[in-house]
Amino acid sequence: MKEHLPILIDDKNTDLWHQLSELYEIELTPSTEQNYSTHVSGNIATISMYENELSAASFTHELLHLYLKSKNVKIVEDFHNAVENSEKINALFSDGLKEHVTTCLEHELMRPIFVQMGYEKRFFTNDFNVPKMTKKMLDILLKRYQHNDAYDREAIDFYIGTFFAMKSCINTSFNYHKYYIAFQNLDNELYTLLSEFWLDWKTYNFEDDADHYDKILRYFIEDMNGWISEKVLINKLPNNL
Repeated sequence: MKEHLPILIDDKNTDLWHQLSELYEIELTPSTEQNYSTHVSGNIATISMYENELSAASFTHELLHLYLKSKNVKIVEDFHNAVENSEKINALFSDGLKEHVTTCLEHELMRPIFVQMGYEKRFFTNDFNVPKMTKKMLDILLKRYQHNDAYDREAIDFYIGTFFAMKSCINTSFNYHKYYIAFQNLDNELYTLLSEFWLDWKTYNFEDDADHYDKILRYFIEDMNGWISEKVLINKLPNNL
């Protein structure tokens, strides 16, 4: 896989590549899926790449995930642990949702660096041109979300995941304003606590060793526990589709 380095490393990411290569033994492997991913174990970092779509921008995206690790940003592990330490929240958050939320959080830290390095923001993710919310999706959510005093767990999972997806979307051709209003009207308390968490996260400066996200995460978990404490969750509400 090293033979691909001339394609993956360009004048924009070469400094970052050399910086990380001094900290990690970086191994390149082919991906069986049409995407890139990074796994870190100790000082060994494995970057999996889709060989049919080799791209310096996509490679840089993975290097930036690794860069966060090098700066001791462990939000993936810390978020998973915080959620799993609360039985009720863990019952609400699917594994896919945990992964999605932490990806959005990391992307919020990475994106400014990616653009500052000289890459176009449209190359930051491969779903740049995909709307994160549509009227059809909203209609289904509104129908499924709540029935009397019971809440559809999958609908809440979708609500939370889509909220973060919209917040993370950098394609300005998509206007989510009406969807934010609909989310707020559907569940104002949940919308407010998610918004506060996102705004707090945006204040976190991982380049400042004195700054940390522990309080941001702790307040979010406390707010989620308060919101979910009196909720009755059902895996699938009757006649909700």
